[in-house]
Amino acid sequence: MKQFLTIACICLCCSIKVLAQGSNSKFNLNLDAIWSGYFDEQKKQVHMLHLTNRFAFMEARPEQNLQMILGLDMESGKVVDTIFTNQIKSGSDSIPITFTYFDDYEFSPDDGKILIKTQTEPLFRTSTKEFCYVWDIAKRTLKVISGDGKQNYAGFSPDSKQLAFVREGNLYVRNLETDALQTITFDGAPGQNLYGMADALYENNFGMMKGYQWSPDGKYLAFLRFNENTVKTYPIGYYDRVYPETARQRYPKAGEMVPEVQVFLYDLANKILTPVDVGLNPNQYITGFKWSPDGKSLYVQRLNRPQTNLDVLRADVKTGNTTLILNEKKTDYIKVQPDNIVFVASRNSFLWMSEEGGYNHIYEVPMAGGAKKAITQGAWEDFDIKAVDETAGEIFFTGNESGPKEKHLYKVRFDGSRRTRLTENGGYHNTLLTANNRFFLDEYSAANTPTAYQVYSGDGRKLYGKLIENKELKTRLDAYKISNQRFFNFTYNYKTEIRGWLIEPYEGINKRLPVLVYVYGGQGRQEVLDQWGDKFSLTMRAIANEGYLVVCIDPRGTPGRGEAYRKSTFKKPGDTEMEDIIALKNYLKNNYTIDTSNMAIMGWSYGGYLASLAATKYAGLFKASIAIAPVTNWRLYENVFAERLLQTPGENAEGYNNSAPVNFVNSYKKGLLLVHGTADDNVHFQNSMELSKALVRVRKQFDQQFYPDYLHNISDNTGTSNNARIHLFTKVSDFLKEQLNATPKAQGKPAATGN
Repeated sequence: MKQFLTIACICLCCSIKVLAQGSNSKFNLNLDAIWSGYFDEQKKQVHMLHLTNRFAFMEARPEQNLQMILGLDMESGKVVDTIFTNQIKSGSDSIPITFTYFDDYEFSPDDGKILIKTQTEPLFRTSTKEFCYVWDIAKRTLKVISGDGKQNYAGFSPDSKQLAFVREGNLYVRNLETDALQTITFDGAPGQNLYGMADALYENNFGMMKGYQWSPDGKYLAFLRFNENTVKTYPIGYYDRVYPETARQRYPKAGEMVPEVQVFLYDLANKILTPVDVGLNPNQYITGFKWSPDGKSLYVQRLNRPQTNLDVLRADVKTGNTTLILNEKKTDYIKVQPDNIVFVASRNSFLWMSEEGGYNHIYEVPMAGGAKKAITQGAWEDFDIKAVDETAGEIFFTGNESGPKEKHLYKVRFDGSRRTRLTENGGYHNTLLTANNRFFLDEYSAANTPTAYQVYSGDGRKLYGKLIENKELKTRLDAYKISNQRFFNFTYNYKTEIRGWLIEPYEGINKRLPVLVYVYGGQGRQEVLDQWGDKFSLTMRAIANEGYLVVCIDPRGTPGRGEAYRKSTFKKPGDTEMEDIIALKNYLKNNYTIDTSNMAIMGWSYGGYLASLAATKYAGLFKASIAIAPVTNWRLYENVFAERLLQTPGENAEGYNNSAPVNFVNSYKKGLLLVHGTADDNVHFQNSMELSKALVRVRKQFDQQFYPDYLHNISDNTGTSNNARIHLFTKVSDFLKEQLNATPKAQGKPAATGN
């Protein structure tokens, strides 16, 4: 339950200038404006303080070479303190020293120190490594954590006197009072042994990153050891040098060996290392661990390789011996939630989220063992537990009871009564609570409304006006031709409800429109959310303005709608989603003024897989397909995800064969654009190469666009113009114009109003 948010307000300075215009005219929305930062929200990293009703945020004033961390009192809504500034003046200094710009920060448990993170760079898909410093607020001193290389996952001890961190696969502890450095592990190395951190496989598929935890009294560290030496490597070439180089990435593909993961307990004072008994099977996963409130036990989640059996083990801190506390079984697969366990000391229990009733809900489990008891239930999903107020007997959590496209903050009593929604309106709400649960900060946005920030009391009362409304951003958006995104839903076969959004051209409809269907479709993400979509959503609006109806759905297989909906694709991915996409095509034909002979499908990653399947196995359904970074054969993808969908290749060879676009190239007709970054370390470039080779072998013509040395997201990841994204979506726009005949036909019935 990490207390962190990103606050956004529109940047006042921008390289793109808006010229004066008449009140009745608007500018054309274009890719340069979108991807060069003109509509960006300036990011301000927000963290809650631990001991007061305050939150902190970053403020930058580039013209003064100044960067600050400011504190805001939530009760008054006023900035009350400058907690840190990069213009450091300490001791007898008469002139401040300008410290480097920093990217993020974190408060110690006593709020007396700040961990400052600088020169951040990606580690795996989400995780980062950076140089870390600790600022002592009272002493006004700044200390470097390690000068021997960037660190990962730096974290304070509970008494704020020590800091643990990972560097190059080894785990260390720095004493912040004496500066003494304690080396916990010695044989760590990237791609070999990793201590105190998860590898890319776990990060991508289980959401695990940091692999260590302090005990509540700070005397022990529990940590994971990943042995990656048995995992085969995949070569990734880099072409930005005279002689291209190759990096070797540990990447267990479907059916291949996985890393062996062990759990250890380390007594810092006595330097005693105790292994936790998680069994001798190397062919399993450790998907989470938590200390008990008294620090005498460690609770460990153990998942079998087929992902059908999840155990919660309680390990004794002295011996490492384990006892089975909880077990869940499924015939298909179990939804893994690494931060699942939330202890309630006063009730000698812990809260546990489970899909046992068909939807993800909160249960209470006795710490001594025994049956779990449902606290929330119904045909909707809980997302995460934000806080527990043991005195009031209340649980704060987020969920989508108001509808699959929304997210709200709720509270409920332990007996399941008095469930109350605390956030207002519809849309999407990300929230932070103070440590005493008296206040929360609500980051709210909707599909057509940029982010605004409001402070509420713990019972849901609005305290004062919005802190940030993004008025400047709204003014800029209002000067451009930007259509609203509208939601719709339909039911087919009398049982399957499909939800989606659509965008029409700003100038309105006076002809039958060609259609672009955008889809993701994987089990890890929803696209149909009532949430501000920033650059990508604006890009879809820009494409719509070129004369298309742009449509998106969340087909079966996506989350947010319960276990059965998400697992509809089990053992047969592709066919189920395409059935829903065919139903969408029929729905659009019957309800909107469209040109059914000119339809295209586009997707990225899992959506790229569906787009490539539409071009091959389902050839003829669309006139054009744009497959970006697609999986084209699940045998080539990471084992956790692929086996969750299809089991192992040995168990379900037919499923792998029937779901692979590379096996259906004979059916392909025309109109495919294949796009991939050559350094993609998630969906390897090999996927596109295999499909390309198969199409060439049967003499089928298609287009391909490759981005040398770009990763899965095909992005420059800079604060200035994102040339890669501008190039990519220009290519998409040009391809659509080339493939789809946009010549107006006789006007049909008016477009229907979406639901």
